[in-house]
Amino acid sequence: MNKRSLALLAALIGLCLSPLSAHDAKPITSPAPTAPPAPTAEKVDKKGKGSREDWDKLTEAEKAEKLKERKAKMEARLKDLKSKKSAGTLTDKESQQLERLEKQAARGDRPPGDRPAGGKRPKKGTASKQ
Repeated sequence: MNKRSLALLAALIGLCLSPLSAHDAKPITSPAPTAPPAPTAEKVDKKGKGSREDWDKLTEAEKAEKLKERKAKMEARLKDLKSKKSAGTLTDKESQQLERLEKQAARGDRPPGDRPAGGKRPKKGTASKQ
């Protein structure tokens, strides 16, 4: 190798190593660990919203009213998604939601006697004895 290529090689090595030596010279200062933010009143209220304990405290009339509200909200969303589907502006996420809502709507239309007791299917491998 000639002197010029050796000088170039030495300069390149020096440039590569210079950030390392400069980094070593600086004292390492890491920010102090911060605690997670305290939950705000808004978040605390949302967490408890719709909990099982609140549902158990409602009267039968209040439960029926809540179920009507939920059903109306679900039907409105279903109608909105179907109109988006017919217009061709449905996103992937919305199409998945539409499928779920359609299944829920189909389940909700069955009379209670058609549903299995406890909502569970028989275990695999066990034949039903009748």
